[in-house]
Amino acid sequence: GTDFIKRLIGLPGDRIQMKGGVLHLNGAPVEIEPAGGFVEKFTPQGPMGIRPRCANGVVGLGADCIKERYIETLPGGRSHAILDIGPQRADNTGVFTVPEGHYFFMGDNRDNSTDSRFPQTVGGVGFVPYENLIGRANRVIFSSAGRSMLFFWTWRGDRFFEGLE
Repeated sequence: GTDFIKRLIGLPGDRIQMKGGVLHLNGAPVEIEPAGGFVEKFTPQGPMGIRPRCANGVVGLGADCIKERYIETLPGGRSHAILDIGPQRADNTGVFTVPEGHYFFMGDNRDNSTDSRFPQTVGGVGFVPYENLIGRANRVIFSSAGRSMLFFWTWRGDRFFEGLE
């Protein structure tokens, strides 16, 4: 009953593991390059009003919340930005072997994503069966940091109709 937008990382039979915050696919680390910082305001976001976690520690309401940005390049050459706030429990995992008919997904905001690294019993998405796939996201139509779409002052105008990689 819930839709998620995550990046496809693993196909059936692939082995996925995180080691020291670096994604490993089928035993090999993927390439990552530093790409500067990512800054957002420390304010309640989304319908649940959750405040972001920051690499620069605890900051006051309205202050800059900073995360490290990296460019991750998957096998085949596709690159995308990922965010990191520092050592977290999901930065080191066991090996996940993707079962037949299932897929492995991860969020690009790695330390703020309960993705396939986490089972559904703890709020993650776990391995996703083929029949649950809807399609590929290619554009952000609307984005709000508020609890309601009616709170126009929380709209993120810079993200309207923004294309996705």
